[in-house]
Amino acid sequence: MSTIILGTETANLPLGQLLQQVDTGGIEVRDQQGNVVAFVLSPVDHQAWVYSEAQRDLEEHPDELRQALGRRGGASTAQLLENTAAAAQQANHK
Repeated sequence: MSTIILGTETANLPLGQLLQQVDTGGIEVRDQQGNVVAFVLSPVDHQAWVYSEAQRDLEEHPDELRQALGRRGGASTAQLLENTAAAAQQANHK
C-alpha cells in the first residue's frame, strides 16, 4: 500500500496516476500531521482491505488493545475442546 501525504506537492497529482496506485495495492492518504484520512482500495484487493480495517481499529482503540494484551492467559482452544469432550462424556455416563 502506498502512502500519500496531503500537501501542496500532492494536491495536483493526476487522477490516472492515483488510480494506477490503487490497482497495485491501494493508497493510504494522510494529512500533514500524519493522521490517516482515507484508504483508497480496489474492490478486488481484499487483503489490503482487511489490513486497513485492522490498522484503523488499532489506531482508534489503543487502550482496548493494551488491555486485551494484558489479559492474555486463560484456556487455549485445544483445552476448551478437551473440557467440552470431557463434560459431554461425563453427561453421557449419568
